[in-house]
Amino acid sequence: MSHHNNNSNQHHQQHQQDDFVDVDDYNSASGYPLQQRMTPQQQRQEERRRHAENATTNGAAAAAAGQGASPWLNKQKKKSGKWKTIAWSVLVILILAVAGVLAWYFAVYKKNNSSSGSNNKGGNTGGGGNVATGETVISPNGTVLPNTNYPLKKVFYGMAYVPLGAQLPGCFNTQETVDEELALLVQTTTRVRLYGTDCKVLEYVLNSIERKKLDLKVVVGIWIDTDNATYTRQMTDFFKVMETRSWSNIIGVSVGNEVLFDKYQTPEVLVSLIAEVKAKMVALGHNDIPVFTSDLESASKPPLTDHEDRAGVNLHPFFSGIPIQEAAAWYWKYLSETVTPAVNSGIKKTDIWITEVGWPTFPASAAVKGSVPSIPNLQIFLDTWLCEANKNGMPYYYFEFFDAPWKIWPGSAVEGFWGLMTIDKKLKVKLPDCLI
Repeated sequence: MSHHNNNSNQHHQQHQQDDFVDVDDYNSASGYPLQQRMTPQQQRQEERRRHAENATTNGAAAAAAGQGASPWLNKQKKKSGKWKTIAWSVLVILILAVAGVLAWYFAVYKKNNSSSGSNNKGGNTGGGGNVATGETVISPNGTVLPNTNYPLKKVFYGMAYVPLGAQLPGCFNTQETVDEELALLVQTTTRVRLYGTDCKVLEYVLNSIERKKLDLKVVVGIWIDTDNATYTRQMTDFFKVMETRSWSNIIGVSVGNEVLFDKYQTPEVLVSLIAEVKAKMVALGHNDIPVFTSDLESASKPPLTDHEDRAGVNLHPFFSGIPIQEAAAWYWKYLSETVTPAVNSGIKKTDIWITEVGWPTFPASAAVKGSVPSIPNLQIFLDTWLCEANKNGMPYYYFEFFDAPWKIWPGSAVEGFWGLMTIDKKLKVKLPDCLI
C-alpha cells in the first residue's frame, strides 16, 4: 500500500520521539513478541525499506571498490568496534521507539472503538452526515488535529479500504466495526477497493452493504504472496462468499497488489493466476466483471496488460520527490506522457484504473526530496488534484480511508499515515466541493 515510483529510490527514516510505551508492556499486552506480529503485508513493506537502503549502500560500496587500504583507513578500522556499539545502541532505541508507536496506536484504537457506535450515527448515503469533532491525537508526541468539524462529502470516485484491526493473526475487526466504518466511508464515495479476504473482510463488507442497503460497489482483492497458499486460500474464500452474495455489488477483481514490484511472483505466474480467476468468473456467467492486477506504472505494460481486462496502476506523486505545489501537475503529465503510452504499447488498448493515489501526513522526517508528509500538504494535494480528477473521468481509488498502524515499525513510520481519516475516525482535512 504506499509505494515507490520507479523514478526514485526512497530511504525511509524513523521519526524520533521522546515518550514511548515500554516494549515489554506492548509484548505482554499482545501476547506475542513484535517480530511474530509481522504479517505478510508487513514483511512486504520491510522488503521495500531494505530495497531503498540497499540502493544507497550499494552505491557507496561501488564508489569505494578497487581502492587499496591506506594508513588512515587502517586507523579508522580500529575505531570500528566503538561505532558498531553506537550503531547497535541506536538500533535498539529505534526498536523500542516503534514498539511505543504501535502500543500507542492500538491503545487509541481500542479506546475509541468501544464508543464509536454512539459517535457514528447518521445517514448511510448522505453527503454531510457525520463530521470530525473534538481534538484528535495523531502522533505520540502530542500533535493534535484541531476541532474544525469538517463534514464528510461524497467527492471521491472510489476509496481504498482496509478495516481497522483486520490483520492476521489477530483479526480484531468484527461485523459491527465494519458496519460502523462503512457508514462513514459511504459518505465519501460509491465504490470501495479491498485488498484481500482474510479476517472475513469481503464477507463483512458485502453483508453490511446488503443489510444496510449502502450505495457501494466493491472491487474485490485477492492477495498474493511468495508462496501459493495465500492466493489459494483467498481465491477460494472469494468464490465461497459469492455463493450467497449478490454479484451485482462486484465491479472488479484485483488479483494481487504490487506482486511484480515486490517480486513475489514472476510475470508468467501472475498472468496464470489472473487467467484462473477470469476462467472461474466466466464459468459463473460474469464475463462482464473486469479481472486484473494492481501494480506500479513500471510493471503496467505488455505483456502483463495484454492479459488484463483493465490496467490497475498505483501512481503516487509523493514518491516522485517533488514539492506538493507541483504534485498535481506532475501527476497529470506523467499519466499522460508515460503511463498511458506504456499501458497501450501492446497488442490491445487497455483502459486504466488508478488503483492507488494519495499523500501521507506523518512524519515530516520521511520526506522524499521535496515531497513532505503533513496534513497541510494533504490539504493542498486534494485542493489541487481531486476536482481535476473528477472532471478527467478516469476511474481512481484514493489511498486510503484510514491510517494503518500495522505498517509502523523501524524505518517505515510513514507507511502507516496515508489515511484520509485517523484511526479514531476523524477527518484530517476539509474536502473540496466537487461532488462526484
